[in-house]
Amino acid sequence: MSTKEILTTSGAVPRDEALASLQQLTDAALAWLPQDELLSELLVRVTEILRADTAAILLLDDEQPLLRARAAKGIEEEVEQGVTIPLGKGFAGRIAAERRAIVIDDVDHADILNPILRDKGIRSLVGVPLLIEGRVLGVLHVGSLRPRRFSAEETDLLQLAADRAALTIDNAALYEQRRVAESLQRQLLPNMQRIPGVELAARYLPASRDTLGGDWFDAFALPGGRVALAVGDVVGHGVGAAASMAQLRAALRAYATDGHRPSEVVARLNRLMWQLGPRSMTTLSYAVLDLEAERVEHVCAGHPPPLLLEPGGEGRYLDVKPNVPLATVPGSWYESTVHHVPTGATLVLYTDGLVERRGEVIDEGLERLRVTAAAVDGGVDPLCACLASKLVARTRADDVAMIALRVPPPPKEIDGSWPAEHATLAEIRHLLRRWLRGRGASEEEAYDITVACQEACANAVEHAYGPGAHSFSLQGRFEDGRVSLTVRDGGRWRAPRGQHRGRGLMLMRRLMDDVDVEHGDDGTVVVLERTLAGAEARA
Repeated sequence: MSTKEILTTSGAVPRDEALASLQQLTDAALAWLPQDELLSELLVRVTEILRADTAAILLLDDEQPLLRARAAKGIEEEVEQGVTIPLGKGFAGRIAAERRAIVIDDVDHADILNPILRDKGIRSLVGVPLLIEGRVLGVLHVGSLRPRRFSAEETDLLQLAADRAALTIDNAALYEQRRVAESLQRQLLPNMQRIPGVELAARYLPASRDTLGGDWFDAFALPGGRVALAVGDVVGHGVGAAASMAQLRAALRAYATDGHRPSEVVARLNRLMWQLGPRSMTTLSYAVLDLEAERVEHVCAGHPPPLLLEPGGEGRYLDVKPNVPLATVPGSWYESTVHHVPTGATLVLYTDGLVERRGEVIDEGLERLRVTAAAVDGGVDPLCACLASKLVARTRADDVAMIALRVPPPPKEIDGSWPAEHATLAEIRHLLRRWLRGRGASEEEAYDITVACQEACANAVEHAYGPGAHSFSLQGRFEDGRVSLTVRDGGRWRAPRGQHRGRGLMLMRRLMDDVDVEHGDDGTVVVLERTLAGAEARA
């Protein structure tokens, strides 16, 4: 029977009125409502269509074979009491299990599992399944407080309304899932905070589809002047993939910060994924960069290889060990490779969405990425922007994540401010070593000057301030073969505490040519100077 025939032959509802009501069920504005408001509004419109006294929507549980009351009109107790109906039992349960409409002319003599229906004085019922692409979402039923025979035409009309309602409910559920996934993705992807000694940029581009994927990236500092980079791709989409991504990212940070080598970090991640379940296969590219040694240790778990852009602009892919993806082989071991990353080079990690195209081999995409990246003249942020605009299609089936790290040459001069905290001393130490080597200092000279400067900075941290947030500054100059370092704080040094304290100044004077300390009302200034030996010293 066509829609026109249903609407014309229905004696209970005039054709024009029914048509207008049905069109209201597909109102686009409904899809933007929260699900509870959406279901409530749908029931209002359904009762108007059939001039019924009660209506209810029960939705199929995601994990158990039962229906849960989600919205009701005239029998609100169903929702308030959290009514559940086993699949196949009672009025609603049979409708869902048999996927067909059921009409009850006399409730008193029918198999009704939910006592609320009788308690409210409902005399007649008609219910239909909520179906979308062959899937049962739930049940929609309406009732009358007076005896009523729902005709076949009215039943067909209710089924038509249910079909429209099911589509609206399903669209709203997809929208809600995407909204939640997007919120999770924004919260879980890191903000690109400053990491000393490197330049960083990243991009995350969701796929053009109704759910998000599990692509992710991360970058963080490690002890010893090292930097960790990671890009991963959790197979699947939606909230589940985002949740798996969150667990992986948090675990990777924890294992890396505990001091495990990259190969052991990835092996532990693999074991963790087998323990957590349900398992989602994940590819991963994990790299740890040692700035002083100018080398990177990398582990590839079923992921495309990192791209290295040399200081001159030429691009090449790092040779990687072909380890299996995570969550595919329990107890798998992962091998790492070590590569030279010279000062001025850029390392790019990315997910396969950046290089894969339907109908072409991946080598074509890798070459396209290499050529495009090598042609970019600028820093890491322009590089990521260029790759996103030129290589990522507007309509795509997969997410794209990328992160680029550049190791810039040490600055000609040091001029910065740091929090007066012990954690910053390691950052300054690694910066100073690279800067001194760039000025031509020998290993011994770099060690002596770094130790002396560390003592001056430690005094600013330990002696200059009381509790609270404070800072100190460090300026480094190099001229005519002579290094000059100036440490300034804004406090007043406290007297040395303890039997073996207060020897910092003595050590500074032993390691440097000249040491000058000036205490004033606005703080303390320490100036350290030493002339570098050897013809290699350069400005």
